[in-house]
Amino acid sequence: MDGIQNLANAIKSAMDKRIREESRALRGTLKNGQFVSGAKSYPAISAVDVDTNGRVWAQRDNNGNAIIVGA
Repeated sequence: MDGIQNLANAIKSAMDKRIREESRALRGTLKNGQFVSGAKSYPAISAVDVDTNGRVWAQRDNNGNAIIVGA
């Protein structure tokens, strides 16, 4: 039974971490290479060329950059 409980605890921990990570995402827009969310703006980094005036989701890294995670 301990093995099953350990597995359940590991799954719960992973899900809790995922929820915390997702809740840190900010909603904003991209303007001139900057991610703008509310009154704040951050340098934007994306893995692909993102050219949109629409709203995007971003997470801040430890250096204060906004990493685009969704559009």
